[in-house]
Amino acid sequence: MQFEVYQIIVPIIAIITIAVIYVRFVQGKTSWQELIVAGVFWFAVAVFSIFPDFFSNLIARFFGIKSNINAIIFFCLGLIFFFQYKLFFMLKKQEEAITKLARDKAIEEAFKNDSL
Repeated sequence: MQFEVYQIIVPIIAIITIAVIYVRFVQGKTSWQELIVAGVFWFAVAVFSIFPDFFSNLIARFFGIKSNINAIIFFCLGLIFFFQYKLFFMLKKQEEAITKLARDKAIEEAFKNDSL
């Protein structure tokens, strides 16, 4: 098996990124959930870059698609749409929380001004 340049560079970048995220966790800037999710993601990126043919064939066989590249593209598009969907609802929930907080603060201020 002959290694390409990206098969060496990507795992190095992944290890550095995991180390940076770990340092941020130790400093209290990220939660343990973020540490685990980011660690698993970057580990998967490193493993995928080392064995790209194995994983592309596995994904192609799983989805029943003959071309490895098409399988990877469809799989990644699916992931992108899933994360887009999750981000949309997280943003919607955050907007609702901000609206509720602003309303509560406005009502509090209104009652404070009326008592003067």
